[in-house]
Amino acid sequence: MKQLPTIDWLMQGDPVIRWQTMRDLCSEPAPVWEAERQRQIIDGWSAQFLQALLPDGTWPDGRWTGTLWTLLTLIDCGIPADEPRVLHAATHFLDGSLTPERAASNKWLLTQMDLCHLGFWLRIGAYFVGTHDRLMIVAETLLRQQMPDGGWNCRMRTNPKTHHSSFHTTFNVLEGLRVAAAAGIISQQVFRECETRAMEFMLVHQMYRSDHTGEVIDARFTHLTFPSHWHYTVLRGLDYMRETPEIGDPRLNDAIELLESRRRADGCWPVEKRIVGTELFDMEKFGGISRWNTLRALRVLRCRAQATGNLASTL
Repeated sequence: MKQLPTIDWLMQGDPVIRWQTMRDLCSEPAPVWEAERQRQIIDGWSAQFLQALLPDGTWPDGRWTGTLWTLLTLIDCGIPADEPRVLHAATHFLDGSLTPERAASNKWLLTQMDLCHLGFWLRIGAYFVGTHDRLMIVAETLLRQQMPDGGWNCRMRTNPKTHHSSFHTTFNVLEGLRVAAAAGIISQQVFRECETRAMEFMLVHQMYRSDHTGEVIDARFTHLTFPSHWHYTVLRGLDYMRETPEIGDPRLNDAIELLESRRRADGCWPVEKRIVGTELFDMEKFGGISRWNTLRALRVLRCRAQATGNLASTL
């Protein structure tokens, strides 16, 4: 079957974009997209991240250039978890950040580290290392910190009276717990129970609006940015939610309309904003069209259409 022009354009991009396009939009069999996935080690963005790796197994310190942020971006890229250089860097990072002494102290985890960072550590460790006693402690700590409204909030560390969850923290934690569940660190049932509560929290807010006034909470939530780092955006939330039953919920109609409204006449989505800080390199030109955002938007719309029974192509 002839591919659509937008798909053709995505397939002209970086290996990171190509393999995910093949998997998520073209329904290619696993051996096909896995072969393309392996190419990123020697070509394109992931290879550039690897070239920036220092001899001591870290990346240059800086806001968005450091080891933590680089590992998270490489996970978004889907770099193979067994790539030796990245596996070494991730293990080195985990051993230095989540020492046995720190993991053994629930008080230390909750008073010295934001929940967002615990979510990051869990995501990195579960993706590259897999099942580990220290990661299980972090996962259990995060599960216990889920708030009554269904989400999480880093401000709990400095202000225990905080009663409303943060969109940022909620997804930083959820992404870690999802990988932990896939790695067997926590059970899928336990994870799904907490995820369901978190999804309800987001649906009540239509992904970006006040549940009391209906007003947009923060215009930055609507921006099309990538990488996200610790920042929440509607597209990031929808891209997470596409793998949940809630992607078909009618309370997403407004967020889906917002996403569709940002589509250009050529069928693609732009990259609109730069998050303040320094990157090791720019994967895409800010202000131009974005393969990252186009890929993410199209797979959200595809999953949404499948969940709602609206099978008319949105591509």
